[in-house]
Amino acid sequence: MTKIQRWVVRLLYWSFIAFAALTFHDSFRFLLLNTLLAYIPIELSFWLTSKRSPIIFWIMAVVWLLFYPNAPYLMTDLFHLSILKPYGINGMLRFNLPMWRDFAYLVGAAIVSTIIGTLGVDQIAQECQRRLHLSKLPAGRTIISAALFLFASIGVYVGRFLRLHSIYLLITPQYIIKQLVEMWSAKMLAFVLLMWLLQLVIYLAWRFSVTAAVNANSK
Repeated sequence: MTKIQRWVVRLLYWSFIAFAALTFHDSFRFLLLNTLLAYIPIELSFWLTSKRSPIIFWIMAVVWLLFYPNAPYLMTDLFHLSILKPYGINGMLRFNLPMWRDFAYLVGAAIVSTIIGTLGVDQIAQECQRRLHLSKLPAGRTIISAALFLFASIGVYVGRFLRLHSIYLLITPQYIIKQLVEMWSAKMLAFVLLMWLLQLVIYLAWRFSVTAAVNANSK
């Protein structure tokens, strides 16, 4: 991602967060905090480049990893669309502009954060592959990305069902250790698998589109 593209992303998030802080009504105030938390790993990913020293890079990478689940977490916020009561008494979608405005807020934040977050995962996976000298490992970049998505899926479960935010890991880690140890179950693993596959599909679709674009431009 170029320097200009990074600043465009920053401006987009800062503007949306400021707008949300000033205008969002009570039912959608949660989107302000969730979008802010999703932005943190995106901003951190901009700094995880080859220019960072090894110590700084790996420290920042750990912090990024703790906050990254907040990006795909926004996809689970789409269940809040039920608040809008989209169907009328005739069973058809209502044409209510405030309802569709709120729909755009939710879906827009989820799509943008998921796509840019996925791009960040891919870039960090490439840098980790280089620093760990795994360039000869077949599909090493994809394997590292898949592992990061698996961790993120567990993080989404923790945030959505245990109601623990990433910040708790930095402020009161002793508070959540017991819950993290006891959370494992068949249902939990099934949810993690679903979220992991969803992120992988999005990632592979993005990789396929990028490869197709490169091939088209090379002809």
